[in-house]
Amino acid sequence: MLHAADIYKLLRDEIVQGRLNPGERLVEKDLCERLGTTRGYVREALKLLGVDGFVKLSPGRGATVVKISSQKVKDLYEILAVLEAKSVELAAPPLDASDIDKLIEINTALKSCISTEDRASARSTWQEKNVQFHRIFAEKTGNRELQEMLEGLRWRTFDSRYLYFFEEYFDFFSDQHAQLIDAVQHKASARARKIMEDHLKKASDVVLRGLEYVSGF
Repeated sequence: MLHAADIYKLLRDEIVQGRLNPGERLVEKDLCERLGTTRGYVREALKLLGVDGFVKLSPGRGATVVKISSQKVKDLYEILAVLEAKSVELAAPPLDASDIDKLIEINTALKSCISTEDRASARSTWQEKNVQFHRIFAEKTGNRELQEMLEGLRWRTFDSRYLYFFEEYFDFFSDQHAQLIDAVQHKASARARKIMEDHLKKASDVVLRGLEYVSGF
């Protein structure tokens, strides 16, 4: 039987992957039947999703998938940029040769997405590898609180419906990653921080562009 934490992760994934749409109601009874679990676990999972901003809980209406607004995107990416920039700044000194090799390996995989014929597969791989790339910096800070905050924010700022709009920037973002690798390899913390800030600003602009396009339909 699925417990609350399992249900939370499953529903969170369905939301960010676009399988549950903004405005869609999540009915406890239906979820219990679909997931083969209890109402108590479902209710607890929905509360957690509400706390993390994925759903809105309303008396008498239950939970509704939140529609992300342009202002929310700006706010979240503003916070993410600050934390990611601090992360790479702190990570630069302790990063060793094996870490640099991992970053190069991941970025090479990211660049391969540019020429992959199966575009759906390319987008999925990009999402996975991009998270791995950024996670290395957070882990090397040794700051567990920072790691947890970044992990939560990454989920809240990602929506696969807008990943389509990132495709034309795969090469650009990979080049920025290469610049980051060069900066941390030379222990240039301030330069790495600035590159990361620019990196997240561009990502925010792309998501806002996607949001504007999707909202037009």
